Amino acid sequence: MEQYILSLNSGSSSLKFNLFQRMECNSLTSHVSGIVEEVGNADRSLLKYDVNGIRHRVLIPVGSHQDALIILFKELEKNNIPMDAICGVGHRVVHGGSKYTASVRINEQVIQTIRELIPLAPLHNAPNLTGIEEAVKLLPEVPHVAVFDTAFHGTMPEYAFRYAIPDNWYQEYGVRKYGFHGISHLYVAKRAARFLKIPFKHFNGITVHLGNGCSITKILNGKSVDTSMGFTPLEGLIMGTRTGDIDPALISHVVNKLVEDKGLSPAESYETVMQALNKESGMKALTGISMMQDIRQRALDGDPIADAALSIYAYRAAKYIGSYWATLPEVHAIVFTAGVGENEGYIRERILSFLKNLNFEIKDENQLRKKEMEIARSSKAGEKPLPVLVIPTDEEIVIGYDTLFIGYLDQGATEVYPFET
Repeated sequence: MEQYILSLNSGSSSLKFNLFQRMECNSLTSHVSGIVEEVGNADRSLLKYDVNGIRHRVLIPVGSHQDALIILFKELEKNNIPMDAICGVGHRVVHGGSKYTASVRINEQVIQTIRELIPLAPLHNAPNLTGIEEAVKLLPEVPHVAVFDTAFHGTMPEYAFRYAIPDNWYQEYGVRKYGFHGISHLYVAKRAARFLKIPFKHFNGITVHLGNGCSITKILNGKSVDTSMGFTPLEGLIMGTRTGDIDPALISHVVNKLVEDKGLSPAESYETVMQALNKESGMKALTGISMMQDIRQRALDGDPIADAALSIYAYRAAKYIGSYWATLPEVHAIVFTAGVGENEGYIRERILSFLKNLNFEIKDENQLRKKEMEIARSSKAGEKPLPVLVIPTDEEIVIGYDTLFIGYLDQGATEVYPFET
């Protein structure tokens, strides 16, 4: 019987999935992928999935994540994939704290730890945990594996992850830089090393994940040694609706102003400010919209507000790239990925234009979208030219392989993924 690995990413109101078929030599190929949207909103819930190149849309009431999984399994059976053909389930979990620096097979202790970490990532770990618990109920006999978004950054040295804060905040409350998007940074770094024919353990690079959420990671000898996101995903780059780096003193200033001007309580003011920093800031605050392709088009059409916002966005990204480049002994590549990074050549060029000292020569390939390619090169970075690559990310395949090797095959994490060879 054919065997499948299921990758799940449970959000607060969604369930993303990718079903991989196990092939010869333990390679995986995507067979069915899609998403259940508006979970909990029965009037608007929708299942979308692709199988054999055909897109399906199923309008169906979905009251919970358990309902979403049951509906998914019924659809798979319609496509001749019975539940007992699934031999492992992998779960994306945003926060693994300091404890989990690698993917792990899920047991009661792992579930309890994920639950304890909810205060560090309440918007993410809670729905991630719900997805795990519901999937375990429906598929109790197969191995389940947690793949953490923070894990790749577990190799950061103390000088990179510590904040200059009272020690008890760090020791007792766990306040430190954790970093996120680690699954994506791991994948594109490994593919970049393959592209350049460099062993991953010797690869030094700067990976630039630009989507609605954005982060940049500094990689030394195949290990994350710094990253732009911090204790939460709010730190770092300007994003679709997040501020990125700010002076933290502005929080109390605006809270006090809201108390004075709007008559809000301090608690209400604080919640209003934090909501705004996460959901109403970033490019949305600068332009009124958060979709980068629309902002880019406005800028090209001569809109000065959109153009100024892109400069603010690009300069922040360039500052991080420049600082990471200056503190690595050698950089083999700068790598763009994710929705904006893979598709927006104009944005990539704007970012590179701020790295004046590297004087990048932009190639015609920069106009292309969503393919592995070299888009620019600097001959001023040292003895060897510094290429700029685009590598489309694939977090689901990492989850799939970790589930196959750690869960089903019970071999532990693989050092070399099949997509590297």
